[in-house]
Amino acid sequence: MTFETQIDTAHAAMEAAPEDAGSRMGFYRRVADAELFVLLTEEAADATIRPHIFDVSDGRFALVFDSEDRMAEFAGEAVPYAALPGRVLAGLLVGEGIGLGLNLDVAPSAILLP
Repeated sequence: MTFETQIDTAHAAMEAAPEDAGSRMGFYRRVADAELFVLLTEEAADATIRPHIFDVSDGRFALVFDSEDRMAEFAGEAVPYAALPGRVLAGLLVGEGIGLGLNLDVAPSAILLP
């Protein structure tokens, strides 16, 4: 199933005009406002979540997706996850040296956000 999300649209606008601060800020606003699905290492317990962290050459990243379908496509199996607003997730990771790997391998808006 192929569909375009608001994040895909904002990402395309940002990529089309890399020097345009408005397009870039529009993309980040969409990510901050979106409900994101983050892969976890285990089921959430007592309001505690542990994102599955991936180490790559560009740093450490928690994998997030802008739809459950995209998360399921990436994972290929049932996985524990949490759904959080992007700005809440970013707030949890700030200062931890962990970025967001958004829609990796499943959407045109795939991007690493340090």
